Amino acid sequence: MGIEAAGRAAKRYHTPLFRVRAGVPPHTRMILGWGMVALLLLVWVVVTSAHLVLPLMLPTPAAIVQGAAELVHKGELLPSVRDTLWRIWQALLLVMAIGIPLGVLMGSFGILDSALEPIVSGLKGVPTTAFIGLVILWFGVEERAKIVFLFVGAIFYMLLLVRDSILEVREEYVLTALDLGAGGARTVLSVLIPGAMPRVWDGIIVCNGIMWTYVVLAEYSLNAKSGLGYLINIGGRQQRSDYVFAAVILIAAISVFTDWVLRRVKARWFAY
Repeated sequence: MGIEAAGRAAKRYHTPLFRVRAGVPPHTRMILGWGMVALLLLVWVVVTSAHLVLPLMLPTPAAIVQGAAELVHKGELLPSVRDTLWRIWQALLLVMAIGIPLGVLMGSFGILDSALEPIVSGLKGVPTTAFIGLVILWFGVEERAKIVFLFVGAIFYMLLLVRDSILEVREEYVLTALDLGAGGARTVLSVLIPGAMPRVWDGIIVCNGIMWTYVVLAEYSLNAKSGLGYLINIGGRQQRSDYVFAAVILIAAISVFTDWVLRRVKARWFAY
């Protein structure tokens, strides 16, 4: 069976690359990805060096590096990275602690899903920015408010993703467990949760990405005194586009890195 799978993979990678859904070898994927990054950087250098745009609009890569070094020297950059990461991980852990158990229950028991799904789906459709006023009213503008805002931005997605992951577990596994005398709780713990974990972990990765899209808004709107969103705010007020670009690039890099870490965890523990 392993030889057949290897043969299919080899055949897939030797098909024309522009065929629909054709496989791309890992080394080719890496070359293409980093090649595009290098090309974008080259175009950026050419455009800024030729003064085709104002430095305020698009600083040179060297100016951005210099601006980042200046923030490090001021003692602002590294604490901001630390504080932003800490806010996101606190909110993500809270989303996992609430969203995974409740999502499992919704996917396991139709009566709970019928009761909760309209509420969860309705709230998911409300823009997270609509909750800013309530978050400020209930939690103020201190650290807790930022965690709550990030939590609200992701919890409803986590609930539905986990629910759907449970529902995707093959029905014959559940029927077999019930035929062997397993009760409801044991079926959930021994069959549904293990079978759904790869997709549940995908939901965690999705929610991590969602929080990175909201963290600037959380720090920008809720009076943050540190964080990458705070640096973007300060850069905009001081007309320091190098600060803004440095913070944006860091957000993109850290978001990609944390996604990669979560995918490595999935590959290590949930590759089935």
